[in-house]
Amino acid sequence: MHRRLHRYRSLLAMITMVVLTLLIAPLHGSAVSTRLDDPDPATIPLPVLDDDDPAKAVVARVTFTSRTQATVDRTSVSLQRAHTHIGDPPILKLSLTDVDGQVIDRMNAWSPLWVYSHGDRERVDVKSSGAGSFIVPFSPALSTMTISDTALNRDVVTVDVKPAIRAFCVAHPGDPDCLESDLSVDSVEPRAPLFAVLGKPVTVIVGSTISNAGPDGPTDARVERTVTAGTGVTVTPTAPETTEVALAVGSPRRLEKTYTVTCTQPGARTLDFTTAVAPERASVIDPQEANNRRTTRLTVDCAVPVTINIQPGSARNPVNLNGSILPVAALTTRAGEYGNPLAFDATAINSASLRFGSPSVLLLGGGVPEPHGRIHPANSLEPDEVTRDRDLDAILHFQPRSDALAPTDTSACVLGRFAGPSGPLSFYGCDRVTIVS
Repeated sequence: MHRRLHRYRSLLAMITMVVLTLLIAPLHGSAVSTRLDDPDPATIPLPVLDDDDPAKAVVARVTFTSRTQATVDRTSVSLQRAHTHIGDPPILKLSLTDVDGQVIDRMNAWSPLWVYSHGDRERVDVKSSGAGSFIVPFSPALSTMTISDTALNRDVVTVDVKPAIRAFCVAHPGDPDCLESDLSVDSVEPRAPLFAVLGKPVTVIVGSTISNAGPDGPTDARVERTVTAGTGVTVTPTAPETTEVALAVGSPRRLEKTYTVTCTQPGARTLDFTTAVAPERASVIDPQEANNRRTTRLTVDCAVPVTINIQPGSARNPVNLNGSILPVAALTTRAGEYGNPLAFDATAINSASLRFGSPSVLLLGGGVPEPHGRIHPANSLEPDEVTRDRDLDAILHFQPRSDALAPTDTSACVLGRFAGPSGPLSFYGCDRVTIVS
C-alpha cells in the first residue's frame, strides 16, 4: 500500500511539471529558473498505473552534453517492471522501434537536464549537461530507442538495445520472451556455363538453401547474399542483397539469385559466393552460429576468342550431317585482328583438348574430338575465302558431324587449349554453317 501511494505521489509531481513545461519558453542557455504557482489539485486527474507492463524493463544510461547531443553509456535488461510514463511531461519523446523500423510505442520522458529543486521558492533548473537512465517496458521485438527533444523537434540520440536484449536472452534461455532457433545455411550452389569467352557476359545462378532446426519457429530471419570477384573477372550486381524470410522448423527454404559475369583476363578466374543467415530479433538466440554462413568458390574458365574458318574455300559452309570428316582452320592472328583482343598462335593448340560442335553443345561439355590426335599446320584461307596471309595456321578435322550439330544449327564452334605466353589457356571460336540434307 505504501509503495503504491509513493508511486501516486511521484506521478502527481510529474503531472505538476507538465504545467511547468508549458510555461517555459524554448531553452537556449545553460540554465533557466521559473516560478511555479500551485495548481488546483481538483483539476489534476489521478494517474493510471500501467500494470500490464511485463515484469522486465530495458534500461539505457545516457549522458547529455547539451540539449541536442548525447552519448549512450550502457544498456541492460532489468528484471524489475518499468515505471509508467503516463503523466511524464513532453520534454523528451521516446520512440521505440523494431528491426524493420516500425514504431512499437511512443512516450514522453523527463530530461536529466531538468532538475526540480526547493529553496526559498520552488523552481526548475536546466543544466548544460547531465546523465540519466531511460527505462521502458521490455519487448522481444524491440530494436532501437530514439530520444528526441520535443520543443526543438530534433532527435538527440538513437540507442541500439539489441545487444542488451541478446545478452539477457543468452543468460535467461528459459524466459518466455526469449526463443531459440538453430538457423543454418545448408548449401550454396552456383550454376554456370562450362566456360566464358573474354569480354562476353555469361549468366550464373546461385541457389542457397537455408533451414531452421528449432526448437522454436517459425523464426523471422535475415538472409544476406554477397559475391567477391577475383582478378580478371567482373560481376554484377556487386551490392549485398538482404532478404527477410520466415523459417519454419524442418522446412528448408531455397533462394536463387542471378549474376552477370564477364571475363576481362584469360585463364581460371574465381568468384566467391557467400550466404549468411541470422535471426531478425535479438530475443531469438541461435545456439550454433558456426553453421550460419557458407561460401562456395566458382572457378570460371575464361577462354581467348579466336577466328576459325569452317571448310576453307566455301563462304556458305554447307554441312551434311551424314558427311565424312569436316575440315576446320584455326587461324593464327595478331592482337586486334578480326576484333580478337589477344594474339593467338594456332600452332600451339593441344590437339587432345579439342572439341567441335554447336555453341549449346560445347557449353554443356559435349562435342566431338579431333580424330587424328594432332593438328595440321598450313597457310589456310582467311574468312574472305580468298586471302592467304603469311601466318601458319592449324587445319583440324572432326567427325561424326551428327554428334556435334543439329539440323537447326546456324553456327559451329571449336573449343580447346593452347600454350599461352604464361601457361595453358582455353580458346573458343565460331563460324556460320548451313545444314544440308
